[in-house]
Amino acid sequence: SVAENIVPSFFWLAVWVATPISCGIIGDWTRAVNPFAALARACDRPALRNTLLGDDAVVAWPRWLGWWPAVALFFTVACGELIYNGTATLPAFTAWGLLVYALLNAVAGVLFGAPVWTERGELFSVLFSTWGRLGWFRFDAGGKRGFGGGLRVPFEAHVSRVTFVLLLLTSVSFDGLLSTPAWKTLRTQISLTGVGFELFETAAFAVLVLVAWALFGGFAVLVRHFGDMQRSRLQVLAGLVPSLVPIAFGYLVAHNAEYLAINGQLFIPLLGNPAGINGVKLLPAPFNDSYEINPNLLPSSVVWYIQVALIIFVHIAAVVLAH
Repeated sequence: SVAENIVPSFFWLAVWVATPISCGIIGDWTRAVNPFAALARACDRPALRNTLLGDDAVVAWPRWLGWWPAVALFFTVACGELIYNGTATLPAFTAWGLLVYALLNAVAGVLFGAPVWTERGELFSVLFSTWGRLGWFRFDAGGKRGFGGGLRVPFEAHVSRVTFVLLLLTSVSFDGLLSTPAWKTLRTQISLTGVGFELFETAAFAVLVLVAWALFGGFAVLVRHFGDMQRSRLQVLAGLVPSLVPIAFGYLVAHNAEYLAINGQLFIPLLGNPAGINGVKLLPAPFNDSYEINPNLLPSSVVWYIQVALIIFVHIAAVVLAH
């Protein structure tokens, strides 16, 4: 079950939430330890390509493809977290998903080569490097050391790259939307249940991304017009996108602080029995079922003040960065 197996907690809590937050503070420290990027590099061998494809040259990455693989993968995993979580968080489903994704990285490493795949297609490399632009240390990435130093490096003016950054903001916003009384009322009024309503929520998530595109794209048009700029609308929008990253990060932290504090405690009993097998006790108490989760580890009042202060601060930082 979910609570007795370490796989869902490790992926959905440590990898999907805690690691992005750490990258936003420290910088992208994950490149040397990312197993999927390592697998792509291991399969990026001319001899292997020659054996499988009859040519040792990599397949050229078309410009139109851009960052769309990373966008599609992020949207899929975010839907698993927010909409299909009843299935996606099952240990077996998560494990099979990671196995299939590992196979995808192996194939992509052979076809396109590891450098271009990890830069534009591999979800976690793109995700962590994007958040890492905020972090203090650069770890050989572009930009100067210091918070937000990596945001001085322009984002590429490609629709897919802008979409990926907008997804970072809209995914957290959509998660908040799902918790509102208005959405719960809507759910009772719509004659859809089960998979039908989940597909409706998926469509709503996609529409929210389009709304974000229309909103920020509209501001880009206004900036270009009143600034009398010679650059294209997409280039202007790509120039504004870095100012959204601090806002998205602030919402990510504020939205998940309590979640991390409470669910992070699951690792204490799980370390003593990672697979949830009856009778297994790898570590003494409290690393077993005797540990009781403390739901008040981070009081709600503390969470509320942190959220308000953090959200105000990141919006100020975004305005300064935009200026």
